[in-house]
Amino acid sequence: MKIVVTGASGNVGTALRRHLDFEDAGVDVRALSSLCDAFRGADVVVHLAWAIKPTNHETNVDGSEHVLAACAKEAVGHLVLASSVAAYGPAERWSRVDESWALTGIAGSTYSAHKVRLEEMVQRYPLPCTVIRPCGIGQASAAEKIRRWLLSPLLPPGLLPFLPVPLWNDLRLQLVHADDVARAIVEIIRRTALGAFNLAAEPVLTAPMIAGRVGAVRVPVPYPVIKKLAGATARLGLQPLTPEWVQMADQAPLVHATRAHEDLEWWPEHDARDVLREVIVAMGGRA
Repeated sequence: MKIVVTGASGNVGTALRRHLDFEDAGVDVRALSSLCDAFRGADVVVHLAWAIKPTNHETNVDGSEHVLAACAKEAVGHLVLASSVAAYGPAERWSRVDESWALTGIAGSTYSAHKVRLEEMVQRYPLPCTVIRPCGIGQASAAEKIRRWLLSPLLPPGLLPFLPVPLWNDLRLQLVHADDVARAIVEIIRRTALGAFNLAAEPVLTAPMIAGRVGAVRVPVPYPVIKKLAGATARLGLQPLTPEWVQMADQAPLVHATRAHEDLEWWPEHDARDVLREVIVAMGGRA
């Protein structure tokens, strides 16, 4: 079986390499003709290429359109696409949604809007397709990139346990390990499982749990204040977390992974606390 992967050097792609033999597409997804050459004769294409921070329309939207068009042209037998829980619209804060929840996205989030566009594009192509919708994905090898996305360049990670961490009271966060996402993809390919699959590990992390894993003292700060502070400090270049990312963290719904449990017999081998701990330790902090 010939399996081709875009974005093979990314967070999920590097984990997938540990679980599956595949060919790296090795081309810019913005180049349609090169994608056709890479996909020729492929039984399965796994599309993971995505620009997260900064988000990029040419890669995320135009590039995904090219992937879909190339798969259709080359009659690829099975396409697996990485979407996100960020494609869903908000829900009641502590409720969980399944794969039928509305794909309306999080207002003001470019990342979310691009994932919604991806899901809309899929519907226009008559391809045997599977869409995974994972929550936040972590592993040790991605820690440096995650650090650049979240933390001020002025803050050495080793100081995290010694500084107060401002988090709003009703913050909730789902995480899943990159290896567990890779294992789900392997099962999807093995079973030719089609449709959408939420992927998330337990438990849901709360603000006290996050601060406890970091080893820091949590300072309860209202969400609107954190959002305004993020805007002011990001504009000054003091830290990289803009208000749209804070808003997405607050409004992205919690998800059930019931369909993955039942149809793929998939259960995460890492719980969410372990994922957070692994990333924090890899950053150079203590967890």
